[in-house]
Amino acid sequence: MLRGMMTAPIQTPSTATRPLWIWPAAGAAAPAAGVLILGQEVLERQPVTLDISAMTWLHAHTGAGLQIFGQIMNVVGGPWVTTPLFLLLPLVLWFLGERSFAVFAGVGLWLAEAAQWLLKVAYGRPRPDLWPSDVHVSGLSFPSGHATAASALATVLVVLAWRSRWRWVVLGTGVVYAALMGFTRVVLGVHYPTDVLAGALTGLMCVMATLAVLPFLRRA
Repeated sequence: MLRGMMTAPIQTPSTATRPLWIWPAAGAAAPAAGVLILGQEVLERQPVTLDISAMTWLHAHTGAGLQIFGQIMNVVGGPWVTTPLFLLLPLVLWFLGERSFAVFAGVGLWLAEAAQWLLKVAYGRPRPDLWPSDVHVSGLSFPSGHATAASALATVLVVLAWRSRWRWVVLGTGVVYAALMGFTRVVLGVHYPTDVLAGALTGLMCVMATLAVLPFLRRA
């Protein structure tokens, strides 16, 4: 299916009629600006007032079924699943002969992982402690690592499928997956909404930045 999805190679500037890095660069710059704006809010107000209001309302309207679903998503988006997946996807693409896509997927996914870790350290935001959580979590809160990984994976898969007939299916599935991952982090009480939004933007930013520089990497 992966080979069928990738019907055209990533072009280089020398083979394109216009610089192909412009739109991906814009797609990276916009989320980067969003992360900086959210980060500034975090630095000025710990936590953001709207975060507390949203989490309190959501917790009051969350049933047992949604809590169980959140626990499932916690495992699906955790390192025991995402780490093997982030290693396997580039390897599969490489052995299929899609080396440009393999480099793109590998760099984009792991850049997102590195970026969210660096941002956590830079902002140092503690996790919310509004009610006892049903899952064990540790580390800092901003941005959400689960949301970052989900967004990065969804974006990579959309890029891989974009020139195929599967593009809209993959896009819709990716958006729903990333949205549910972020939503359940708030449901479980382990992240603020701004953590989740920043994570989604971080994943998108890193993958689009990788797509922007890939043509130049191929020419090097």
